[in-house]
Amino acid sequence: MHVIAHIGNIPVEEWLPFLVPVLALYLYVRHKERRRREAVKRLLDAGEPLDQGTVESVVASWASAKHRDLSPAHLPLLYPPGPDGMSAGELAERIHADPASVERLLEELEDLGYLDLQERDGFDGRRVSLTFEGYELLYETEAALLSHAAGASPRAQPL
Repeated sequence: MHVIAHIGNIPVEEWLPFLVPVLALYLYVRHKERRRREAVKRLLDAGEPLDQGTVESVVASWASAKHRDLSPAHLPLLYPPGPDGMSAGELAERIHADPASVERLLEELEDLGYLDLQERDGFDGRRVSLTFEGYELLYETEAALLSHAAGASPRAQPL
């Protein structure tokens, strides 16, 4: 057998069959995620207030994903693109709400482990930093909103 090259001490012929499926999977997931990001961007462009059916659909999706501690009041904070990197004042301005109530809701999300509120140099107020659970919740929120917008149940539509 003729060896083309070595990577470390492993001949190329031995690792190449493993590389092709990994590369194909990477490209598939990247394409799928790009389509999802475009769909979420269309949600943002719509910019309409959420109706009661949409809110109920998202809350039901949260409950089925074991985020039962959340209320419909948290949804405006988690609407795409989410609160990451923003202050309570900036979020309040974005969702047209009272900064004190937004601060209270952010503190509730912090107590539940979805985010951390941190003071940062050069910025007014504490900034939101999503935790892993917070990113998971944001992803679940986006999926529920996309599913509801498409008229499917949140778990039935693949993204």
